[in-house]
Amino acid sequence: MTLSFVASSPAASSPAASSLAASPLAASLERAESLNAIASMDMAGIETHGGPLVLVKDNIATRGMPLTAGSPFFADVVAKTDATAVRLLRAAGGNPAVRTTLHELALGITGVNAWSGPILNPFCASRVAGGSSGGSAAALAVGLGDLSLVTDTGGSARIPAAHCGVIGFRPTTGRYPADGVVHLSPSRDTIGLMARDLRWIIWADRLLSGETTLPPSQTAPVIGIMEASTLDTLEQPIAMAYRRLCDRLLHAGYSLKPVSLEHVARLDGQCGMTIAAHETFHALSAACATLRESPFDALVAATASADVAAVLQGCAEQALAAPRDYTQAIGVGWPALHAAFRAVFAGVSVLLTPTTPFLPPAVAQTGVVTPQGENLPVFPAYSRFTRPDSMAGLPSLSFPVEAGQHALPMGMMLSAPRWQDNALLRIVQDILHTLERSAG
Repeated sequence: MTLSFVASSPAASSPAASSLAASPLAASLERAESLNAIASMDMAGIETHGGPLVLVKDNIATRGMPLTAGSPFFADVVAKTDATAVRLLRAAGGNPAVRTTLHELALGITGVNAWSGPILNPFCASRVAGGSSGGSAAALAVGLGDLSLVTDTGGSARIPAAHCGVIGFRPTTGRYPADGVVHLSPSRDTIGLMARDLRWIIWADRLLSGETTLPPSQTAPVIGIMEASTLDTLEQPIAMAYRRLCDRLLHAGYSLKPVSLEHVARLDGQCGMTIAAHETFHALSAACATLRESPFDALVAATASADVAAVLQGCAEQALAAPRDYTQAIGVGWPALHAAFRAVFAGVSVLLTPTTPFLPPAVAQTGVVTPQGENLPVFPAYSRFTRPDSMAGLPSLSFPVEAGQHALPMGMMLSAPRWQDNALLRIVQDILHTLERSAG
C-alpha cells in the first residue's frame, strides 16, 4: 500500500456547497450526513460517473482520497493507490466516490466515535447504527449507494447491518484481497460487503473472489438452530423474531436441527481476545510506522475515543507482557476452535443465529443487562454470535427480518464452513426468495 502525507483534499467538502444539491441523490446524501455516516466524498466523481455507487469504509484505501481509519492520528493520510478490492470494483464499473465513517480505528461495535461523531441509527437517532462499519450501514439504509466495501474483524460487517436493516457479508478469511487496509488482526480481518439487495453482494463477491458461479440449489440443506434454552438469553423481540423465522423455514420445508454452540463459544473465549490483542498491537504499530513514521504510543496519545484508547493500552500490555499467551492461543486454542466448528458442521449445512442478541443500544449505553441479570460491557454482549465464527474465519451473512411490532431493525445470521461461501450465498438467496413468497 503506497500512501502519501498530504492535507485532506476537497473530497471532504459538504454536498450543501455542490451542484449535486438539486440531484436525486441530494436527499440521501443529506440524510447520511445528518447521521454522521459520511467521512469524505469525491464530488466530481459522484456527479459524472454513471456506474454503481460504491461506499468504501474509511480504513480501505481509495486513490486520491483520505484514509483516516476514523482517527485524528491518520487525518492527513491520503492514498496514492487503490486497495485491490477497490481497483477490481472500479474496473467493473463501480464508482468508489463516497467514504464512510467507522468506530475509531475499527475497534468497537457501537460506531460512537469521539472524533467524527456517533454514527446514528436511521430508524431511531437516539440509538447507534453499530460498528465498526456503521457509516456504511446507515448510508445504505437511507438509500445512498448500491454496495459498500467494509471490513470485519469480529462482526463489523454484520452487526451494523443488523441494526440498520441491510445485508452484511463476511467471506472466508483469506478469500478476498487484503491489501490497502489499516489492519487490526490478520487472523481475523477480512474485507466484507454490505448492500440492500443480495444481488450486489453476489456481483461484488464474484469480482473479489474470482469465482464466477453459484452452485445449484441444494435440495435439502440442514439448518443448525440454537437450542430452545438459549433463546432465554436474548432480548425478547430478538427471541420472538428468531422463533418466527424458524417456524417459517420449517413450514417452507427446510430441515432444522438444534445444535449446541457452547463448546465453540468457550474455545473462542480462551483464545480469541488473546490473539486479537497481540495482533492488533503489532498491526497498528506497523501502520503507525508506515503511514505516519510514528510509534504506537503516539497513536494512543492522539486517539479521541476513550474506549478505543483503553483497548489500545490493553493490547500493548497483553502483547508485551505475555507473548507466550499468544503462542499458546494461536498454536493450540485456534486449531481447537477450527476443529470444534468442523464437528458442528458435520451434521448441518449452515448455522442460524441472531446477528446480535439485543436491539441497537442507545448512544450513551456502555453496558447491557442480560435477561439473566448479568451486567456486560457492550462489546462482548453484542458480538456474542459474531466473534467465534470470525475467529474461525468462517463465511457469514446477516440479513434483515421482519421486526413485528418493533420499529427497530433486526438481523439474523447464517454461517457456513470455511470456503463454502458460494453455497452459503445460494442458501441465503433461496431462503430470501422463500420468505418473499410466503410474505406475499
